[in-house]
Amino acid sequence: MSEQRRMKEINLENLEQADRKISFAKFRSAAIAAVILLCVAGGGYAAYTIVSGDIVASRFAVSQMTCPACVVTVKEVTEKIPGVVNADVSLAAQDVIVKFRNKQTSPDQIKQAIAYAGYPVHGDGMFKPSGEGIDDKIVAEVNGKPIFAKDVGLPMNETAGGKADGAASFFSTVGRAILLQEADRKTVVVQPFEVETEVNAIIEKSGKSSDEFMAQMTATFGSKDKYLQLVGQRLGVRKLLEDHVLANVKEPQERNHKTLEWVGGIFKDSDVKILDAGTKEVVRTATGQDDWKLFWPRMIAGESDLKSVIMQ
Repeated sequence: MSEQRRMKEINLENLEQADRKISFAKFRSAAIAAVILLCVAGGGYAAYTIVSGDIVASRFAVSQMTCPACVVTVKEVTEKIPGVVNADVSLAAQDVIVKFRNKQTSPDQIKQAIAYAGYPVHGDGMFKPSGEGIDDKIVAEVNGKPIFAKDVGLPMNETAGGKADGAASFFSTVGRAILLQEADRKTVVVQPFEVETEVNAIIEKSGKSSDEFMAQMTATFGSKDKYLQLVGQRLGVRKLLEDHVLANVKEPQERNHKTLEWVGGIFKDSDVKILDAGTKEVVRTATGQDDWKLFWPRMIAGESDLKSVIMQ
């Protein structure tokens, strides 16, 4: 090999070694920069969390939402509040679940904003998005939305004889939540005058004075507003069935069969997580299962508040 060729190969080898050193140095610098950025970002996020607070959530009952435009209004008004992360408004349930940072805003500020928009509103439970209750214990999630322990204690109708409990009550509460979510998807609307008409008919049937009847409902449901909200929800479930399932079906037996078949399909496709150990035990004791997909088929044939509403 000529001396000139040998020198070229040595020079090329030296250049390759130098390139490798430069590449490693660049990689090391980039890695150090990335670590520094992560540390700065992590520190910045930690500082932001300290200043802005943890993400928590509140549920608010909102009256007088009478159309899809009302849903848009409540959502926009709520999400403009500094610190609010998300607002999930339900026209059928007449409520809104708001996630927010607890050092940037508060339930009172959120209520004030909704009230200024023209909608009567009151707080109806506070919790952490992780599922941990704050003011009220959460027992389950239905397609990502919370079910409070106090929800399970509320009957769906006036003849339930006070607050119910047990597996049937849990089944009715979860079933109502699922059907109200479906009513939102179908844009089912219940007007305030319809609630008023329904309540007046119930009062007349009861044979009691309006004051006496409402005093009884306030004691049973916790407040007059809560009772009226639940009447509206019940009407929403009935409208959902009448308009989207039972239209033009007149024969009672066929109506019952179609109702159970359709409701079963909705229940089957729903994601229900039972979070509370005590509730799981109640469900397991009643049916031997604590899985919703195995639990609901064993409950739907029995007597419950939900069945008394959907089978009419």
